[in-house]
Amino acid sequence: MQKKAIFLGECMIELNGDISSLGNSNSMMEINFGGDTYNSAVYFSRLTNKETNTFYCTALSKDSFSKKMMERFKIEKLNCDLIRTDGKNPPGLYSIEINEKGERSFSYWRDQSPSKNIFLGLKGKHLLDNISNSDIFYYSGISAGILDENQKQQLIKVGATADVCAFDFNFRHQLHYDKNRSQSLFIEINNYVNINFVSYDDIKDLFKIKKPNEIFNLLNNEKNLILLRYKNSIIFKNLDQDIKTITVPHGEVVDTTAAGDAFNGSFLALMNNGKNTSIEEIILKSHAVTREVIKHKGAIIKKNQMPKLSI
Repeated sequence: MQKKAIFLGECMIELNGDISSLGNSNSMMEINFGGDTYNSAVYFSRLTNKETNTFYCTALSKDSFSKKMMERFKIEKLNCDLIRTDGKNPPGLYSIEINEKGERSFSYWRDQSPSKNIFLGLKGKHLLDNISNSDIFYYSGISAGILDENQKQQLIKVGATADVCAFDFNFRHQLHYDKNRSQSLFIEINNYVNINFVSYDDIKDLFKIKKPNEIFNLLNNEKNLILLRYKNSIIFKNLDQDIKTITVPHGEVVDTTAAGDAFNGSFLALMNNGKNTSIEEIILKSHAVTREVIKHKGAIIKKNQMPKLSI
Protein backbone atom coordinates (compact mmCIF):
# COMPACT_ATOMS: atom_id res chain seq x y z
CA MET A 1 0.00 0.00 0.00
CA GLN A 2 1.27 3.47 -0.90
CA LYS A 3 2.08 5.99 1.78
CA LYS A 4 -0.16 9.04 1.97
CA ALA A 5 1.44 12.50 2.19
CA ILE A 6 -0.99 15.43 2.52
CA PHE A 7 -0.11 19.10 2.05
CA LEU A 8 -2.96 21.34 3.19
CA GLY A 9 -3.34 25.04 2.50
CA GLU A 10 -4.32 27.71 0.03
CA CYS A 11 -3.07 27.96 -3.53
CA MET A 12 -3.68 31.40 -5.00
CA ILE A 13 -3.54 33.28 -8.29
CA GLU A 14 -0.15 35.02 -8.40
CA LEU A 15 0.76 38.32 -10.06
CA ASN A 16 4.51 38.74 -10.31
CA GLY A 17 6.53 41.51 -11.90
CA ASP A 18 7.82 45.06 -11.95
CA ILE A 19 5.11 47.72 -11.53
CA SER A 20 7.45 50.72 -11.48
CA SER A 21 6.02 51.99 -14.81
CA LEU A 22 2.39 51.33 -13.94
CA GLY A 23 1.73 54.95 -13.00
CA ASN A 24 1.98 56.08 -16.60
CA SER A 25 1.83 52.99 -18.83
CA ASN A 26 1.05 49.29 -18.99
CA SER A 27 3.11 46.96 -16.82
CA MET A 28 4.28 43.49 -17.74
CA MET A 29 2.98 41.18 -15.02
CA GLU A 30 3.11 37.40 -15.13
CA ILE A 31 0.11 35.39 -13.95
CA ASN A 32 0.84 32.13 -12.19
CA PHE A 33 -0.29 29.98 -9.27
CA GLY A 34 1.44 29.91 -5.91
CA GLY A 35 1.10 29.28 -2.22
CA ASP A 36 3.45 28.13 0.51
CA THR A 37 2.12 24.61 1.01
CA TYR A 38 1.51 24.14 -2.72
CA ASN A 39 5.13 25.04 -3.44
CA SER A 40 6.34 22.57 -0.82
CA ALA A 41 4.02 19.87 -2.19
CA VAL A 42 5.52 20.26 -5.67
CA TYR A 43 9.10 19.85 -4.48
CA PHE A 44 8.08 16.94 -2.26
CA SER A 45 6.30 15.23 -5.16
CA ARG A 46 9.31 15.65 -7.45
CA LEU A 47 11.71 14.08 -4.96
CA THR A 48 9.74 11.51 -3.01
CA ASN A 49 9.86 7.80 -3.75
CA LYS A 50 7.28 5.96 -5.85
CA GLU A 51 5.79 4.32 -2.76
CA THR A 52 4.36 7.68 -1.63
CA ASN A 53 1.24 9.34 -3.02
CA THR A 54 1.35 13.16 -2.68
CA PHE A 55 -2.01 14.85 -2.10
CA TYR A 56 -2.75 18.56 -2.18
CA CYS A 57 -5.71 19.47 0.02
CA THR A 58 -7.47 22.79 -0.49
CA ALA A 59 -10.84 24.30 -1.42
CA LEU A 60 -11.63 25.75 -4.85
CA SER A 61 -14.64 26.54 -7.01
CA LYS A 62 -15.76 25.70 -10.53
CA ASP A 63 -14.46 28.90 -12.16
CA SER A 64 -11.84 28.84 -14.93
CA PHE A 65 -8.94 29.73 -12.60
CA SER A 66 -9.85 26.85 -10.25
CA LYS A 67 -9.98 24.46 -13.19
CA LYS A 68 -6.60 25.62 -14.49
CA MET A 69 -5.20 25.28 -10.99
CA MET A 70 -6.35 21.67 -10.85
CA GLU A 71 -4.70 21.03 -14.21
CA ARG A 72 -1.44 22.40 -12.84
CA PHE A 73 -1.68 20.19 -9.77
CA LYS A 74 -2.06 17.12 -11.93
CA ILE A 75 0.90 18.08 -14.13
CA GLU A 76 2.98 18.14 -10.94
CA LYS A 77 1.60 14.69 -10.04
CA LEU A 78 -0.35 15.96 -7.05
CA ASN A 79 -3.38 13.82 -6.23
CA CYS A 80 -6.51 16.02 -6.27
CA ASP A 81 -8.91 13.63 -4.53
CA LEU A 82 -8.83 15.73 -1.33
CA ILE A 83 -9.74 19.04 -2.96
CA ARG A 84 -13.17 20.59 -2.46
CA THR A 85 -14.56 22.26 -5.60
CA ASP A 86 -17.88 23.53 -4.26
CA GLY A 87 -16.77 27.07 -3.34
CA LYS A 88 -18.84 30.10 -4.33
CA ASN A 89 -15.91 32.33 -5.29
CA PRO A 90 -12.66 32.05 -7.28
CA PRO A 91 -9.38 31.43 -5.46
CA GLY A 92 -7.61 34.29 -3.68
CA LEU A 93 -5.08 36.48 -5.45
CA TYR A 94 -1.75 37.97 -4.39
CA SER A 95 0.98 40.06 -5.96
CA ILE A 96 4.74 39.90 -5.43
CA GLU A 97 7.05 42.86 -5.89
CA ILE A 98 10.76 42.05 -5.87
CA ASN A 99 13.47 44.64 -5.29
CA GLU A 100 16.99 44.64 -6.70
CA LYS A 101 18.22 42.43 -3.82
CA GLY A 102 15.66 39.74 -4.56
CA GLU A 103 13.64 40.64 -1.46
CA ARG A 104 9.87 40.38 -1.67
CA SER A 105 6.83 42.40 -0.65
CA PHE A 106 3.29 41.02 -0.89
CA SER A 107 -0.26 42.28 -1.34
CA TYR A 108 -3.25 39.95 -0.84
CA TRP A 109 -6.89 39.74 -1.93
CA ARG A 110 -8.21 36.60 -0.23
CA ASP A 111 -11.22 37.58 1.92
CA GLN A 112 -13.62 35.50 -0.18
CA SER A 113 -11.28 32.59 -0.83
CA PRO A 114 -12.98 29.15 -0.71
CA SER A 115 -10.03 27.86 1.34
CA LYS A 116 -11.24 29.88 4.32
CA ASN A 117 -14.21 27.50 4.58
CA ILE A 118 -12.43 24.22 3.91
CA PHE A 119 -13.86 22.33 6.92
CA LEU A 120 -17.34 23.86 6.99
CA GLY A 121 -20.50 21.88 6.31
CA LEU A 122 -21.04 18.19 5.70
CA LYS A 123 -18.39 18.09 2.98
CA GLY A 124 -15.93 19.64 5.41
CA LYS A 125 -16.67 16.89 7.93
CA HIS A 126 -16.13 14.23 5.27
CA LEU A 127 -12.87 15.87 4.28
CA LEU A 128 -11.61 15.79 7.86
CA ASP A 129 -12.37 12.08 8.00
CA ASN A 130 -10.51 11.50 4.72
CA ILE A 131 -7.35 13.36 5.73
CA SER A 132 -7.03 11.73 9.16
CA ASN A 133 -4.28 9.23 9.95
CA SER A 134 -2.01 10.04 7.01
CA ASP A 135 1.64 9.05 6.91
CA ILE A 136 2.81 12.65 6.44
CA PHE A 137 0.74 15.79 7.05
CA TYR A 138 2.06 19.29 6.34
CA TYR A 139 0.51 22.70 6.92
CA SER A 140 1.65 26.21 7.75
CA GLY A 141 0.93 29.31 9.77
CA ILE A 142 -0.84 30.64 6.69
CA SER A 143 -2.97 27.48 6.39
CA ALA A 144 -4.10 28.02 9.98
CA GLY A 145 -4.22 31.81 9.83
CA ILE A 146 -6.95 32.06 7.20
CA LEU A 147 -9.35 29.85 9.20
CA ASP A 148 -11.82 30.73 11.94
CA GLU A 149 -11.07 29.51 15.46
CA ASN A 150 -13.08 26.30 15.23
CA GLN A 151 -11.48 25.29 11.94
CA LYS A 152 -8.03 26.11 13.35
CA GLN A 153 -8.59 23.59 16.13
CA GLN A 154 -9.87 21.01 13.65
CA LEU A 155 -6.72 21.49 11.57
CA ILE A 156 -4.41 21.09 14.57
CA LYS A 157 -6.22 17.94 15.71
CA VAL A 158 -6.32 16.27 12.30
CA GLY A 159 -2.64 17.04 11.76
CA ALA A 160 -1.83 15.33 15.04
CA THR A 161 -3.32 12.06 13.76
CA ALA A 162 -0.53 11.69 11.18
CA ASP A 163 2.51 9.50 11.71
CA VAL A 164 4.63 12.57 10.92
CA CYS A 165 3.08 16.04 11.21
CA ALA A 166 5.22 18.92 9.90
CA PHE A 167 4.53 22.63 10.24
CA ASP A 168 6.01 25.75 8.67
CA PHE A 169 5.85 28.74 11.01
CA ASN A 170 5.24 31.29 8.20
CA PHE A 171 4.21 34.34 10.24
CA ARG A 172 2.59 37.11 8.18
CA HIS A 173 1.79 40.54 9.66
CA GLN A 174 -1.32 41.00 7.50
CA LEU A 175 -2.73 37.64 8.56
CA HIS A 176 -1.52 37.27 12.14
CA TYR A 177 -2.25 40.83 13.20
CA ASP A 178 -3.19 39.90 16.78
CA LYS A 179 0.26 39.06 18.12
CA ASN A 180 -0.85 37.67 21.48
CA ARG A 181 -3.28 35.23 19.89
CA SER A 182 -0.74 34.31 17.24
CA GLN A 183 1.90 33.58 19.88
CA SER A 184 -0.53 31.26 21.66
CA LEU A 185 -1.52 29.60 18.38
CA PHE A 186 2.03 28.83 17.28
CA ILE A 187 3.04 27.52 20.70
CA GLU A 188 -0.05 25.29 20.76
CA ILE A 189 0.66 23.94 17.27
CA ASN A 190 4.25 23.17 18.24
CA ASN A 191 2.97 20.77 20.88
CA TYR A 192 1.21 18.69 18.20
CA VAL A 193 3.83 18.50 15.45
CA ASN A 194 6.86 16.29 14.89
CA ILE A 195 8.78 18.74 12.69
CA ASN A 196 8.70 22.52 13.00
CA PHE A 197 10.27 24.61 10.22
CA VAL A 198 11.00 28.14 11.45
CA SER A 199 12.49 31.26 9.88
CA TYR A 200 14.36 33.53 12.28
CA ASP A 201 12.96 36.62 10.56
CA ASP A 202 9.43 35.35 11.21
CA ILE A 203 9.85 34.38 14.81
CA LYS A 204 11.89 37.40 15.91
CA ASP A 205 9.05 39.68 14.76
CA LEU A 206 6.37 37.73 16.60
CA PHE A 207 8.18 36.84 19.82
CA LYS A 208 10.67 39.73 19.88
CA ILE A 209 13.67 37.50 20.41
CA LYS A 210 17.18 38.85 19.87
CA LYS A 211 19.24 35.68 19.39
CA PRO A 212 18.35 32.67 17.23
CA ASN A 213 18.87 30.05 19.93
CA GLU A 214 16.12 31.63 22.02
CA ILE A 215 13.67 29.84 19.73
CA PHE A 216 14.54 26.55 21.39
CA ASN A 217 13.60 27.92 24.80
CA LEU A 218 10.22 28.93 23.39
CA LEU A 219 9.33 25.86 21.36
CA ASN A 220 11.45 22.92 22.40
CA ASN A 221 9.42 20.17 24.07
CA GLU A 222 12.04 17.44 23.49
CA LYS A 223 9.47 15.59 21.39
CA ASN A 224 10.02 17.16 17.99
CA LEU A 225 12.59 18.35 15.47
CA ILE A 226 12.97 22.12 15.14
CA LEU A 227 14.82 23.51 12.10
CA LEU A 228 15.61 27.22 12.19
CA ARG A 229 16.68 29.11 9.06
CA TYR A 230 19.11 31.84 10.12
CA LYS A 231 21.22 33.79 7.61
CA ASN A 232 23.55 31.26 5.93
CA SER A 233 22.88 28.44 8.36
CA ILE A 234 20.33 25.93 9.59
CA ILE A 235 20.22 25.58 13.37
CA PHE A 236 18.38 22.50 14.57
CA LYS A 237 17.49 20.53 17.66
CA ASN A 238 16.13 17.01 17.47
CA LEU A 239 14.19 15.67 20.45
CA ASP A 240 16.34 16.00 23.57
CA GLN A 241 19.64 16.21 21.69
CA ASP A 242 22.03 19.15 21.64
CA ILE A 243 21.55 22.15 19.35
CA LYS A 244 23.57 21.86 16.12
CA THR A 245 24.39 24.29 13.31
CA ILE A 246 25.10 23.63 9.63
CA THR A 247 26.40 26.32 7.27
CA VAL A 248 24.41 26.55 4.03
CA PRO A 249 25.68 29.41 1.80
CA HIS A 250 23.14 30.66 -0.71
CA GLY A 251 25.23 31.83 -3.67
CA GLU A 252 23.49 33.75 -6.46
CA VAL A 253 20.11 35.22 -5.50
CA VAL A 254 17.51 36.30 -8.07
CA ASP A 255 14.25 35.57 -6.25
CA THR A 256 13.75 34.15 -2.75
CA THR A 257 10.00 33.64 -3.22
CA ALA A 258 9.94 29.93 -2.38
CA ALA A 259 13.31 29.38 -0.68
CA GLY A 260 11.79 28.07 2.54
CA ASP A 261 8.99 26.20 0.79
CA ALA A 262 11.46 24.36 -1.45
CA PHE A 263 13.64 23.44 1.51
CA ASN A 264 10.71 22.12 3.54
CA GLY A 265 9.23 19.99 0.76
CA SER A 266 12.65 18.62 -0.16
CA PHE A 267 13.53 17.84 3.46
CA LEU A 268 10.33 15.88 4.01
CA ALA A 269 10.76 13.94 0.77
CA LEU A 270 14.38 13.03 1.47
CA MET A 271 13.56 12.11 5.06
CA ASN A 272 10.76 9.90 3.74
CA ASN A 273 13.09 8.28 1.18
CA GLY A 274 16.07 7.58 3.41
CA LYS A 275 15.18 6.36 6.87
CA ASN A 276 18.82 5.82 7.83
CA THR A 277 20.07 9.14 6.49
CA SER A 278 21.35 11.70 9.00
CA ILE A 279 19.54 14.99 9.53
CA GLU A 280 22.73 16.81 8.55
CA GLU A 281 22.87 15.09 5.16
CA ILE A 282 19.17 15.71 4.51
CA ILE A 283 19.63 19.41 5.33
CA LEU A 284 22.53 19.79 2.91
CA LYS A 285 20.75 18.01 0.08
CA SER A 286 17.54 19.98 0.69
CA HIS A 287 19.51 23.20 0.62
CA ALA A 288 20.95 22.18 -2.75
CA VAL A 289 17.38 22.45 -4.08
CA THR A 290 16.92 25.83 -2.38
CA ARG A 291 20.14 27.17 -3.91
CA GLU A 292 18.89 26.28 -7.38
CA VAL A 293 15.39 27.67 -6.78
CA ILE A 294 16.61 31.12 -5.73
CA LYS A 295 18.67 31.45 -8.93
CA HIS A 296 15.43 31.68 -10.91
CA LYS A 297 12.42 33.94 -10.94
CA GLY A 298 9.25 32.46 -9.45
CA ALA A 299 8.43 29.82 -6.87
CA ILE A 300 8.58 26.66 -9.00
CA ILE A 301 11.62 25.94 -11.16
CA LYS A 302 11.43 23.72 -14.23
CA LYS A 303 11.84 20.02 -13.65
CA ASN A 304 15.04 19.92 -15.71
CA GLN A 305 16.53 22.56 -13.40
CA MET A 306 16.19 20.35 -10.33
CA PRO A 307 19.61 19.32 -8.94
CA LYS A 308 20.55 15.67 -9.05
CA LEU A 309 20.30 14.19 -5.56
CA SER A 310 21.45 10.72 -4.56
CA ILE A 311 18.85 9.97 -1.87
